[in-house]
Formats: sequence, C-alpha cells, structure tokens
Amino acid sequence: MAGGKAVADSSSEGRALLQTAVGAIQSGRWDDLTNILQENAPQLQAARLRLEQQALERHASKAAQARGETPLLQRQERGMEPKAEGSRLVKIASAVASWADRFPWSALLVGQLVVIACFAPAFGYHGYIMDDTVGIMRNPNVVGEEFSLTELLRRDFWGLPMHGSGWTNKSFRPLTTLTFRLNYLLHGLNSCGFHVTNILLHCLTSILVGRMATTSLGLSGSWAAMASVFFGVHPVHTENVLYLVCRADILAALLGLLAINAYSSFFCPPRPLRPLWPILGSRPFDNYSPTLPAGNWSAAGLLWPSFLIIASGLCKESGFTLFAIPILMELLDFVNLQATSAHRGEKLNKRSWKRIRLRVGLLLASTLLTFIARYRHTGGTSINMSPQDNPISFESDRQARVLSYAFLHGIYARLLVWPHYLCYDYSMDAIPIVRSFTDCRLLLPLTAYLGFVSVVCLLVKTPPKHRRAALISLALLVVSYLPASNILFPVGTVVGERLMYVPSAGYCLAVVVALHSYLEGSRGKIPANIRPVATSRGLPGRALVTKDLCSWGAGSDRPEALRRGSKVLLMAGVSLAYLSVRCFVRVTDWESSDILFIRDGARQPTSSKTQFNLGITYMQMQEWEAAISALVRCAHADPLSSLPFYRIGQIEILRGNFLSAESWLAAALDKFGASLMVRDEEVFHDLALAMFQTGKVEQSETRLRIALQLNPDFAKGWNNLGCCMASRMNLQDAVRAVRKAVQLNPENPQYWANLAVLSQHTGDPNTAESAMSTAYQIWPEMPPHKDCAWEFAPAG
Repeated sequence: MAGGKAVADSSSEGRALLQTAVGAIQSGRWDDLTNILQENAPQLQAARLRLEQQALERHASKAAQARGETPLLQRQERGMEPKAEGSRLVKIASAVASWADRFPWSALLVGQLVVIACFAPAFGYHGYIMDDTVGIMRNPNVVGEEFSLTELLRRDFWGLPMHGSGWTNKSFRPLTTLTFRLNYLLHGLNSCGFHVTNILLHCLTSILVGRMATTSLGLSGSWAAMASVFFGVHPVHTENVLYLVCRADILAALLGLLAINAYSSFFCPPRPLRPLWPILGSRPFDNYSPTLPAGNWSAAGLLWPSFLIIASGLCKESGFTLFAIPILMELLDFVNLQATSAHRGEKLNKRSWKRIRLRVGLLLASTLLTFIARYRHTGGTSINMSPQDNPISFESDRQARVLSYAFLHGIYARLLVWPHYLCYDYSMDAIPIVRSFTDCRLLLPLTAYLGFVSVVCLLVKTPPKHRRAALISLALLVVSYLPASNILFPVGTVVGERLMYVPSAGYCLAVVVALHSYLEGSRGKIPANIRPVATSRGLPGRALVTKDLCSWGAGSDRPEALRRGSKVLLMAGVSLAYLSVRCFVRVTDWESSDILFIRDGARQPTSSKTQFNLGITYMQMQEWEAAISALVRCAHADPLSSLPFYRIGQIEILRGNFLSAESWLAAALDKFGASLMVRDEEVFHDLALAMFQTGKVEQSETRLRIALQLNPDFAKGWNNLGCCMASRMNLQDAVRAVRKAVQLNPENPQYWANLAVLSQHTGDPNTAESAMSTAYQIWPEMPPHKDCAWEFAPAG
C-alpha cells in the first residue's frame, strides 16, 4: 500500500507541476516557466512520459475494441498472452535511471568507482617505462634544483632546447611539464605518486565527458553516467594513464572538455536541431518546436572557454583543434534559428544573428592568433623524424603512402570499436606498407569509411534533438583525430593508442546518443486524436521541452518498449562488462617495464621496438639466447638501425665470443643510430674492446681515439686507451690517458688501481702508492691489481 501511495503522490505532483507549466505558458509568464523547468525538470519529464503512455494505451485499447480484439492488458490478465520478457529488468533499470536523472552528479561519482576498480592495481605500480625516463627523470624542468620559468618556456617537452643545433621535436607542452614538477616537489621521483595522479586525472576527465553529455548534448543524468563509465573503462586509455608522459593527452582532454562545457552553458545550451537539407530525406518539421532564446552575450563568458582551449593546447598540441567545436555549435544554432524562423514565417532575429557572427569571429581570430603565437615561439613546426618513427612518410610511392595511411585509419577505428588487440608499439614491420588496391587489408578502412558514412546518412533522419547531439559527438571525434590521421601532416608514429584519448570521448558520446535514439523510438507516434494544447502565443503546449532528453522510454509494459529497453540494457551491459575486463587485464600488463616488454614482445613479434625492448629485457636477465633471438628479429624488421647490432655485439662480448662481437659491432657502425638511447662513442669503444681481444691492438687504439674525439669527456674511453697503449709499451702516454680518466671520474676505484699499476711500471712509486691507497679507500674489498684492467659496462 505504501508503494502504491508513493506512486500516486508522485503522479499527482507531476500532474500539478505540468498544469502549472501549461498555465505559465498560456499567461505568458516565461520567467516563471523557466524556473519551473529548471527546478522540477525530472518530475515534469516523468509526468509527461506517464501521461503520454497512458494516452497511448487508451488509444491502443480503443483501437483494439473497434477491431473486435481483446486489449493487450486484458489478454495478459487472462493468461492469453505472456508478458514481455525482461520487463522486470527494464523496470529496475528505469528506477536506477530515474535516480541518476534526479542526482546526476552523484551518478557520475558512483560511476567512477567502476573506473577506479579497473585501474586499482596501478595504485601500487613503481618504476618508469621508456620515455618516462627522458620526460621526467632526466628533464631539468622537472628535477632541477631551482625552477625557472624562462627554462620552462625555452625547452621542449623532453627538456631539450627548442632553439639551436640540437635535436628537438618542437613539442611545447609547458603545462604538462609543470604538473610533473609539482609531483616531483610533493614526493620526489617516487613513480607511484605520478601513477595515482594520472588515474585521478583520468577519472576527472571521465566525469567531464558525462557533464558534456548533459550540458552540451542535452542527455539526462543516467545517460551521462553511462557515457562517463564507457569512456573511463575503454581499454585504449590504459596507455594514457599508465605511460606517465601520456598525461599530456589527459590534461588536454580535461581542459578541452571544460572549455566545451563552459561555452555550452554560456552560449549554446542544447536544443533541437531542425533538418539541414530536406532534399536528403530528413524528417519534416513537426508541430512541437520550442521558442529559441535570443542568445546571450558576455565577454568574460567567451574569454574563459578560449583560455581553457589555449591551456589545453599547451598540454598537448592537439588541444588547439578544439576551437572548432564551439564554432560548430554556433553553426548548428544558426541553422536551427534560420529553419525555425522560416517555418514560422518570421524574419531572422537580427540580434541573435549578430551575436552569433560576433562570437564566431572572435573564436576564429583567437584560433589564428594562437597558432601564430605558437609558431613564432617554437620557431616552426617541423618534425625531426626518422624512418623508424614513421616509415610510411618516407615511402617514395605516393599511392603506397595514401593506401597505407588509409589502412591506419581502419586500425584506429578498430581500436575504438573492438579494442581487443593492444600494444604499445606498431612500428616498422608491425604494419607493412600497403602498395596495391588488391591488398585485402584495405577491407578494414573500407568498412570504417562505409560505417562512418552510414552513420552520417542515418543521422539526418534521426529526431532533431538526437541529430544535434550526434553531430557534436562526431565532430569531437573527427576534429581531435585529424592531427593523428596523417592527412594534414605526417605524424611521428605509425599508430599510437595514446592519440585516441580525445577522439574516444566523441566516440563514446556518439554511441550513447545512438542508444538513446534507439530507445526513444519505442515511444511511438502521437495518436491523431491527441492534440497539443495551444498557448497564448500560438505555440503548441507540448513545446515544454526541457534541457534534458528523455531517459529510459519504458514507463509501461508495452512489448515494443520492453523489447527495445531489454536490447539497450543487453548491449550496454555486455559492452561495459567486456571493456572493463579488457581494461583491467591490460592494466596488469603495465605493472613494470619487464612485464610489458615480455607480453607485448610476444604479442607483436614483427615490431622493431617491441623486439628490441624484449631483447634488452632478456639481456638484463642474462638469458642470452632469448635476447639474441629477439634482437635478430628487431634487426630483420629494421635493418637500418644500429641498435640491435650493437646490443648483440655487447652480448657476444659478455659471452666471450669476441670474433662474433667484432662482426656485429662493425655492422652497427654502418647503420642509423639513435643518440638519445646510445651514444656513438659507445659503439666505437665496444668495437675497440672486441678488436683488442682478437689481437687487433692497433685498430683497437684507432677506434678508441675516434670515440674520444666524439666525446672528450668519455672517462671509460681514456682508461681503456691507456691500457691499450700500455700493451704496446707506450707507458708514458698510457699514464697520461689514465690520469685523464681519474680526473673525469675520481670515484672509480679501477681507474686509481690502473694508475697505480702503470706508475709502478714507469718508476714512480710515490704516485703508485698514493693511487692504490685511494683505490682501497673507495673499495676496500677490491681484488689485487697486477695489470691495467679494461672496463666494460654495457651502456644503459
């Protein structure tokens, strides 16, 4: 009885609110109407749904009686027809959705519990992976003793000077570097703090995706929570969250979504969009069109979103592209304004049109000035790439480049739709170049293109409120993907899962809008005998369209509504369950660099980078055969790189196979190097060591001198040059070389011991005794030294 009374009270309250709103329209009290809609939107929505549903049921019952049929409800009561399956589940979901619609912020926060559960193992992760070392541990803007704003502005994201002769990729992301600096001040280089920060920032971004569903698209709280969780647990984001330097993408998305939400609130609140091109077969104007507001204007309101988008671009360059989203919103509002005015036979509101033009003009000017300012500050936008970064861009055949880039679009689409196969690298032979139209791999991008075109074609036939929401979602997907598409310019990577962070927000929103549109279709058409109530302004009473779109359209036992509701629940539940499990499993892959390199090395055997990192991992574990096998695969995938040849040579030195080591190291000299990973002097030094062990002393000395010409402060090179010259009885020069090594690295006991041995041979017992004493002070357990000892320590 209590439950029935509560439902009756709720129904009576809803009817009273609806009647109050209708009365406000009829009397022209528009301010009162606005307050009613804002304060009681969920109750009005529920009441309107119940009233419409009851009217539809009465109409269906009368139609059935007129045909001499038994009404559906009576047949169900008599057992003639079973109730639709899944009705209980749909009603439970409707109740949960009603709560989420009433408390949207609470629903978003509850949804983040699912996201946090997926990333829970990462709260205890330690260590840095790949570029984290360069971007954080070795970045002077992050770990420097004193922070300098000047240095922050003159160095790139990796801490390298942007102006000068040195290498730089012009990645100017000072705000992201600044957050790393704040992490460093809080907890030093403890990587756990960096991981926790990334996870919390990702959760905050997920909440903003949900808020965009509400403030920009007009979806209610339940659908916003679904979009938020959908985005938060998408497995393609694991690289952004757990690869620390990918925080740049998270911050860019966070600030960009803040900007879009702010602009929507100030100037472009969600509203139905009328058909753009009637000749395309879009739905004709219906009789339920709301009155468009004249528009708002505030200089501060425009400055705040523009500032946030600029800040987004200073976190990651792709953030600047989000200027296009507010411009698109203004365009949609103009089309809506023009179509509505034409439908009513009125002239275009000049004040609204003037304000739209002014805002769009200011946005375009801000975009242009921002790009010019960045270009001037960074000294250009050229990207210093190598064939290892993006081999497609170095392909001379234009057709092959176009087809290969098209194939990459298909791979990115697959990452969004079916993110089962994930890997941190797709370089070199991982994605062979597509050279012919007959290559069956082109079916993947063809499917992606046809799917996108089909979605756009269906879009023009959707109800107006869904059409606008879907257009904005797809625009966010396409606009933010453009910098990674290789259409505007070559990208410094083949495929990067991290590049899909912002585009995936548009994808998740579009999917939720599609589900909402499908479920909304279950409400059916309004019967002809149900007429809208005319208002004092001649507008229909059903113009009471709130800011929120309808929630679950399943207010009764109508089989069609229940079937659609069950399908939506099934699709959403299965998808979210799969994404959550896949995300959790992928999170465990990023526990440490060793686990990641071993698992992805087995998953991607044709990638040069995965095989190189796998070989280094096995090398550190002293599993020599497995290391050489992985490095040989790396050399096969990337025969121009010196790195696999160099590392195999080092392994052969450690195994005592000096002839083989000499062969591999000599081959490394003819290849393309990577100075950020291994310095050239290290290659010449190790080759000299292998040659010395094979009896080629003179050639060994020559290689050592070349290494010292490349780096005069190479302490290991000076020590080993001294030992090499001592073997040729050039003792005085040997002593001078070892003294140089001691000066460069006085904390190395081996250098002091070598100086003592050589000084003893040159008749300088005082220097010998002093040097040996210093060596034992540094290392008391040092074994006795009788000869000049070479130093071999594989470069990191």
